[in-house]
Amino acid sequence: MLDTASLTPSQFGDIYRRNRDKFVTIARSYVRQQQAAEDIVADAFVKFWNNRKSITLTGLPEAYIMQSVKNMCLNYMRDQLTRLRISREFNNDRFKALEAEIQFLASEDLGFIFTSEVEKIFLNVMDRFPELTRDIFYASRFQGMTYQEIAQRYGVSERKVKREIMDVLASLRVALKDYLHFALLAAFLGL
Repeated sequence: MLDTASLTPSQFGDIYRRNRDKFVTIARSYVRQQQAAEDIVADAFVKFWNNRKSITLTGLPEAYIMQSVKNMCLNYMRDQLTRLRISREFNNDRFKALEAEIQFLASEDLGFIFTSEVEKIFLNVMDRFPELTRDIFYASRFQGMTYQEIAQRYGVSERKVKREIMDVLASLRVALKDYLHFALLAAFLGL
């Protein structure tokens, strides 16, 4: 057994050279992407090296690093699953909105939507939110910006952008429930 606190760069380099390719192959079998597998393995080795003084090994360093690779692969796969789920939800919402927009535009009597009363309700709801939330919502719905562009503009995460927009939409649905069916609201707001 090797004392990781006294591990020399040369010893670490030997461990790296002997195991890197094998670990990349294993990681790729999980994550199915060469670049992601290489990044995960590199991160596992870096993490091991940076934390070597606080690591207590009960086995070989290779086993510890491989377990780290496995855990990072699991995290990567969970992140991918979350991204796929969000993408699916977004695409499903977009499909429903487009369907509603088509129905909305096909109807003959659209004038009532733009009444001053509905506009007042909309503005009152928007006034209840902080300035950042309003700015995010306006950028999304009236400036056609993507979540990524909005996140970069305001220095927040894309998840926060989505959450802020969803909060506004939820409030608008409640406030306008007597005036608009949700499908009409979705079309009006360009969902």
